Amino acid sequence: MLGLFGGTFDPIHNGHIQAANSAYQTLELDKVIMIPAGDPYLKRTNLTASKSDRYEMVSLAIEEFPFLEVSDIEILRPGPSYTVDSVKHFKKDGHAVVVLLGIDSIIDMDNWTDANALHSECEVIGLTRPGIKIDSSEAYLKRQKRYSIRTIDANSSLISSSEIRKLIQKGADVKDMVPQSVYEYILKKKLYHSLI
Repeated sequence: MLGLFGGTFDPIHNGHIQAANSAYQTLELDKVIMIPAGDPYLKRTNLTASKSDRYEMVSLAIEEFPFLEVSDIEILRPGPSYTVDSVKHFKKDGHAVVVLLGIDSIIDMDNWTDANALHSECEVIGLTRPGIKIDSSEAYLKRQKRYSIRTIDANSSLISSSEIRKLIQKGADVKDMVPQSVYEYILKKKLYHSLI
């Protein structure tokens, strides 16, 4: 069974790796495939790094984790990135799949293009994260009840990509928040610095 873990990863951080590891172990997955979004239609205005830079950062971040792989399927696909298209791709290759989504993404699924199609293709697993209270989200509870969404504790730290970008803009040190190789890549390419 493959776990598909998509996102903008702008940039990928230690919380993403911790969440992927928790899902891998808890669900006894064969692999977790990290899928950077090529054109995340709901987050276009928030994107900072190019899709090639985001793909490269994910590639660097997972090098030392044999249970993680990165896929460029959404980077190469023209048009908006739809999770259901990636699910169909991996299922077509004969894989059983589950989609791993942060609770905040599940809460936001009502804004997705045909989110219900994803539930008809595979199981969606919710990854908890600090600061997001699922029991107080009507959108989450409604979807969870309708589709029996399982949740697992992602054991991820209380960090976010947007927070990391803001810290870099302020000149703060973020090396404890991202993998070392990603930190070096950000410095080398001066990513997020130009927003100051």
